Amino acid sequence: MDAAFQNAVRATKPGGTISNIGYHGSGEFVHIPRIPWGVGMAEKTIRSGLCPGGRLRMERLLRVLQNGRLDPSRLTTHRFRFEEIDRGFEIMAKKLEGVLKPLILF
Repeated sequence: MDAAFQNAVRATKPGGTISNIGYHGSGEFVHIPRIPWGVGMAEKTIRSGLCPGGRLRMERLLRVLQNGRLDPSRLTTHRFRFEEIDRGFEIMAKKLEGVLKPLILF
């Protein structure tokens, strides 16, 4: 969401990098708070993409999960069987039921 992106800008120190993988909400503009951004002079880098680095980055991320260095269950708020995928997308799109990340079970 746009608010999460703005909070990332606020939380990043000068010279830091803001990484966003995914979606910035709706509307024509992404809003960057000017003062926390350093009015453009804080050398904050903004990187975005669906999965930067492609296959190699995805393999590294999967190793992090496999080695137990990250527990994604803390972010998973909903679980859906594959047959319920349309309901999962609806809950995500409408931000229903306090959704953070749904998990689709194949």
